[in-house]
Amino acid sequence: MFKKAATRTLYRLPLAFVGAALLAIGGVAPAGAATNQAVLTVNATVTNNCDVLTQPATLTMTYNPVQNIETLGTSSFTYACTNGASVSVIPTSPNLDGSTWIATGGNGDFLYHLYNDLACTTNQLVNGTSESLSAGTGSSQTYNICAIGELGLTDLTAATYVDTVTFTFDFGP
Repeated sequence: MFKKAATRTLYRLPLAFVGAALLAIGGVAPAGAATNQAVLTVNATVTNNCDVLTQPATLTMTYNPVQNIETLGTSSFTYACTNGASVSVIPTSPNLDGSTWIATGGNGDFLYHLYNDLACTTNQLVNGTSESLSAGTGSSQTYNICAIGELGLTDLTAATYVDTVTFTFDFGP
């Protein structure tokens, strides 16, 4: 008699576990139970942004006033903007004469021109004027800078002439 009761209990035990498991996962609701739902809406906003990843190295150019020969100076910096963002950059300096940039020091002003190409031949940069760049890619992009001195500055003394140019990014949709 004891054997039969133990066997019946063993069969009932797994069925009890299966029923509890189904209730726990919501597979079987008790008869007459009411349900309701809460719905969560998730929004993610991606904003336009630009970050300068590497600062430009000091741009150094040379000028020989006796032979009236200049040597180009080049530099670049990298930046990343949100994929698809429209991007422009505005170079500015407190030292300028029209579209000519000015480095000060020594006995006067060293006049020079800035370009957005490494050969100083195209894309001349004008102080305070916005230059459109290619749309942001979400990855690193390079902005090249070239400077060339004006010829005919024969009255300058040997010295280091300095200017500081700030490149401000505008970005949007």
